[in-house]
Amino acid sequence: MSSASVWAQDSGAVVTVTGVRKAAQSAQTIKRNSDEVLDSIVAEEAGKFPDKNVAEVLGRVTGVQIRRESGEASSVIIRGLPGLMTLLNGREVYTSNGRSLFLADIPTTMLQRVDVYKTQGADMVEGGTAGVIDVRTSRPFDFKGLHATVTGRVENRDKSKTNDPQASGMVSNRWKTDFGDIGALIGLSYQKGHYQDEITWSAPPARLVPGDPAATGPIDLGHVNALGERVRYSANWALQWRPSREVELYAEGWSTRIDHDMERQFYLGGVGWNADSKYTLFPGTKQVATVTSTNPAGLFSLSSNQVPQDDSVGHQGAIGARWDVTPDLRVTSEFSRTNSRWKQELPILEMLASPKTIQGSTYVNGGAYFDYPGYDMTNPANYKLGAFLDLWQSSRGQSNDWRADATYNNGDDSFFREFSGGVRLAQRKASYMHESAGFLPPPAGLPSVTSLPGMLCPSMRLANDYGMNQWLVACGGYQHANIEQIRKMYGRTGRVAADPYSLYKNGEDTTAFYGKTRFGFDAFGIPVDGSAGVRVVKTELDVNGFSNINGNPVAVNRKVSSTDVLPTMTLKATLRQDLIARLNAGKAVQRPNFGDFNPGVSLGQTANSAGVYDGNGGNPDLKPVTGKNLDVALEWYFAPTGSVTGTVFNHKFEDYVIRRLTLEQIDGKTYRMDRPRNINDGELKGIELGYRQFYDFLPGWLGGFGLEANYTYMKGYLMEDGKRNPFQGMSKNAYNIVGLYERGPISARVAYNWRSQFVDTYNYRALGLDLIVEPIKTADASISYKINDNFGVTLDVENLLDRTYNDYHGIPTNPRDVRRYDRTVGLSLRWKL
Repeated sequence: MSSASVWAQDSGAVVTVTGVRKAAQSAQTIKRNSDEVLDSIVAEEAGKFPDKNVAEVLGRVTGVQIRRESGEASSVIIRGLPGLMTLLNGREVYTSNGRSLFLADIPTTMLQRVDVYKTQGADMVEGGTAGVIDVRTSRPFDFKGLHATVTGRVENRDKSKTNDPQASGMVSNRWKTDFGDIGALIGLSYQKGHYQDEITWSAPPARLVPGDPAATGPIDLGHVNALGERVRYSANWALQWRPSREVELYAEGWSTRIDHDMERQFYLGGVGWNADSKYTLFPGTKQVATVTSTNPAGLFSLSSNQVPQDDSVGHQGAIGARWDVTPDLRVTSEFSRTNSRWKQELPILEMLASPKTIQGSTYVNGGAYFDYPGYDMTNPANYKLGAFLDLWQSSRGQSNDWRADATYNNGDDSFFREFSGGVRLAQRKASYMHESAGFLPPPAGLPSVTSLPGMLCPSMRLANDYGMNQWLVACGGYQHANIEQIRKMYGRTGRVAADPYSLYKNGEDTTAFYGKTRFGFDAFGIPVDGSAGVRVVKTELDVNGFSNINGNPVAVNRKVSSTDVLPTMTLKATLRQDLIARLNAGKAVQRPNFGDFNPGVSLGQTANSAGVYDGNGGNPDLKPVTGKNLDVALEWYFAPTGSVTGTVFNHKFEDYVIRRLTLEQIDGKTYRMDRPRNINDGELKGIELGYRQFYDFLPGWLGGFGLEANYTYMKGYLMEDGKRNPFQGMSKNAYNIVGLYERGPISARVAYNWRSQFVDTYNYRALGLDLIVEPIKTADASISYKINDNFGVTLDVENLLDRTYNDYHGIPTNPRDVRRYDRTVGLSLRWKL
């Protein structure tokens, strides 16, 4: 591994840095030199990060918040907002018909670094009012010569009780030939992971209590086991050719495939409110605390095993060139093509049981608790077949993208020190469809569940005590292997056709031009550098779908053209050699998701207990979101691996896109419709603080300690129907604390993350209640030992605190979910050449 020398923070003594220190130094240098407000995470060495995928890495970045479920980090938001752009080596990349990439699909073994931009320059691909995440992979010219790594890993997960293998490798080399320098790189990754998330839930409070119309209690209580197996294959490659110092050509690509088999073992237990129900209330309230109901004819209970099988494939390839026409003029060009598809098969076979008595508590350790005295939910004789849902869906995305850029260096002695400009042409297509008439009610004459060999399986046992902790489900493997037999039992032959109202095929062509200049001057003896630019983007959207006209699907085509002018400006003042002040201002645009434009509607086929059906639809008249952003920062770099930074930001939004539930009457039925719409007024402001230091001045082994810490405060609103609502999913406060140690062959890390409560859903299920998530805290740790120059071993633990996810309907004593996740222990062996 290469090394760099930095001075110790007390006396100027020289300390050689590698590994964690080198990564911190590189990330700090990138942040300091950038025109934009950004944070970077750099590999300790090629492909070595303390996390498994990009989404998990981002959880340690100032202002970034993630959610973890289904065995890994999932959604990523920047400064409380989901409108982000994902780039791969500076190029737009996405998953199927989405606007951004599912970042867990990129393993960290491929990475050189990850850059998180909070502001954007005119030369960057437009999109991302919240920010831009640029994932950078290695190229062969990043290394001096032959470089190879192989990593083997095994993971143990406590709730799913599995040991899963993972492996990755990369080899890169470069050669000097008569035709110039040539380099080649290839990387491969295999990840297999099982998981089990367990959930106990309570239905929203309803006024169902006999004899007391003011009292509220749930109509249902239930459990969910979400368990699955995910296998992810990834590969990246790169070729570089430098025939002369002035010219370089390259080609590179990335591919991933994910096979994800899941079971959601869902159980619903009806409370069965009746005149004989016995209940207690929380003191001083009208909220039900406990309830016991008996019905000699049997209470409603439902076992539903939802077993999606997902298959996702993504590819991106690019070719490009750089030509230094003169020592001061550089021209670059690149063409890329991206293809991505996703499909899912989702059978759901339901079973019914009829226990006579339920005993339930609405709030025990933050969630629901219930049991059936004298009734065995693992006895096959207590079940019969219910409805069958024959569901599927698929989506595709593809694009062609070409850009050309030119940069002219005008010299550091001039006011205008650099001029640049460029053009980008992109063609994007996205499509989606799902099944029609997927719900099949139980016909007469269905066989008994005991007469179908191999159909019944016990659910996974809940690891925690929520009362009834195991029941029977229709086996996931049985449903997929016998899908045609099940369809015939329910009067259907073969796979059902697509619902025309779900189908859309959209095209989007963008043409962008930009011009940018860098300038510099002295103000009262203070060096000031800056940039100013403008990006002009023309977007032509072609929406194709179907609308319901008098009960018949009618093709709809909508073509929309818009032009956005996106100015940007940056100022960076070097107040001292180690103290920098920044001001960044600009305008950004975020296009709505392709599915949000769909003119069709999808209507549910079964009503809930209140006679309300579910449905969703799009809005072909949606406008893109625009954001006007201002960031002011002060950064003190007191050592190459030591800094204190602060940023104050303000974002103002127009035409922000939200989805909300409203009740609509369609063909004489009441539907709870989920539709997108624009909101004209929104604002987000806040502050970010960051600190990093290695305590090299401490004596002996204590000099190996270091600390990274950051804090984000955010406050914002969307003006909706005359009311200011905070942004959905935004925590007002969040912080990360990472304790580091590196000395000799040993390095270690303990990371703690906390975020305050946030609103998950406004007007949950159109009931007038907001769904609120309680504060989330997570902790991870790892320790590595360098056996020699070629071998190293790492032990890491994720979910040290056995975290829980709690959300509630309006007030904490009306809980919805308590979710618990696997604790994962991983052991890795790494070899490098």
